[in-house]
Amino acid sequence: LLLWVANAMSPQEIREKVMGPMSNFRRSLICYLESCHQAELFEGTMASAVERNKKTKVPRSDPGSDSEPTVTHSEYQSPTHTFAAGPPPMCPNVECDKTCPTCVWLARWSSRYKKEVNDLLVRSNLHDHHHSRNGSRFPRDVFAVSEVDENGHVNVRHMEPMMNTVNPLLTYVSRCNTNVTSLLSGTAVKAVVSYVSDYISKLSLKSYQMFASVYHVFDKE
Repeated sequence: LLLWVANAMSPQEIREKVMGPMSNFRRSLICYLESCHQAELFEGTMASAVERNKKTKVPRSDPGSDSEPTVTHSEYQSPTHTFAAGPPPMCPNVECDKTCPTCVWLARWSSRYKKEVNDLLVRSNLHDHHHSRNGSRFPRDVFAVSEVDENGHVNVRHMEPMMNTVNPLLTYVSRCNTNVTSLLSGTAVKAVVSYVSDYISKLSLKSYQMFASVYHVFDKE
């Protein structure tokens, strides 16, 4: 999905404002970008989330082994196999102290939402070192805070080197691997259009590539 924002400034106009003395524009732009996508979990690091998932998911045995998969949590369901649950209605009382049943229900849903997004990111957006060898540009550069370099390029906060930038809500509803990026240059727009066109029109995968892809997906489950 390539989304164009109506009446938005051109990449060159944005660069000029970012590089100029209008510091309020720079701060507003960074706040906007950070609200649209992130490259980290809601809580904790990717490494800690992977370890936590090992205690709750149902791991699969090595396809080359005769051993059966061990079930560590019989009630666990992978979020990639379920539908997203919508949020409950908002509390109509603007002066509520957040202890009414509606607010408590909403708080519980919000907590579950964050946990499911974290689980989905670990399962579908955590890239391994295999991707660093096939032109996927992993690991990514890490930025503890968003910044603008001397060329006007905006480096948005990026805490996980083996993870793309994502939008949590899109991850929650799509239940799969996603990549959400702001295109702030003509070069970036052309690169994405070229990539998508090539991806759609590329030839079918070879049989061994198809089976390798299927194995990789099930192995991650």
